[in-house]
Amino acid sequence: MKNIQKLGVARFKVSTPNAVGSELELDFNPIIKEFKLSGNYTLIHWQARPKGERQWGIYSSADDRYRSVSELSQFAGFIRSLQLDDRTATTIPSAVLYSDESQITCIDDRVILGTVRLSDI
Repeated sequence: MKNIQKLGVARFKVSTPNAVGSELELDFNPIIKEFKLSGNYTLIHWQARPKGERQWGIYSSADDRYRSVSELSQFAGFIRSLQLDDRTATTIPSAVLYSDESQITCIDDRVILGTVRLSDI
């Protein structure tokens, strides 16, 4: 389980309990601005640390919420990669997977991209 603190719109501090040096300060605003994202969408990234405790990070614009999950399944639907110029990016994440919000379902500690099947429940 990750500790998640909201710092502002599309900005979060994430840490793993009892894992020294695990704190991440995430700012999705540079990606949102660079790619002129609007409406309801989801941005997905692989957390930079701590090794052995990394999870997928999910930012949802609809409710300006960040969650951390251990599993992604069914990469169906519209997924697009977005990456800031690595030479000039000063924030993390600098690369994400983008999906329309209607393609994402969160069930417990999992995120399903695309169609939810009975076996997923």
